[in-house]
Amino acid sequence: MQGAGLKESLIPEKWPNTVGGILTTLQAFYLLLFAGSLAFGLEAMLLGLGGRLPLLYGRRRWATLGWALGCGCAIIGLSIVTAAPFGLGPLYVCALVLGYTFLAGGVIRRFKARFIKPSLPRLPPPASEVEIRRMLRKRGLRALVKKKKR
Repeated sequence: MQGAGLKESLIPEKWPNTVGGILTTLQAFYLLLFAGSLAFGLEAMLLGLGGRLPLLYGRRRWATLGWALGCGCAIIGLSIVTAAPFGLGPLYVCALVLGYTFLAGGVIRRFKARFIKPSLPRLPPPASEVEIRRMLRKRGLRALVKKKKR
């Protein structure tokens, strides 16, 4: 062990494929994918909802983040469950994540009406006659304002 660096001396010899002796490199990769599942879920929601995602986020912030996290965990979980029986490596898992992200975006697009309900813009209350006369006088259109006969 003479001449070995500090990094090589910290990892025990009996676990050559582990990260710090605790997790295998594949398990650490899966853990990193699950840590980024919120980003994959938001990406699927952006693909499905398009430009309406900020509108949904502004109205129901925590619900949107919850849906994105659930969608992301489903994407990551499905890609791992699909890759594990076939013995596919991490590169194929990443490709499956991309494919499932597009698939989830298509599913979200189908249910867009349930996520975002169209709302009519709020109109200001109608102006009264007194306010209309005041506005016309202010703009110099006194000739249009007729005095009301009582």
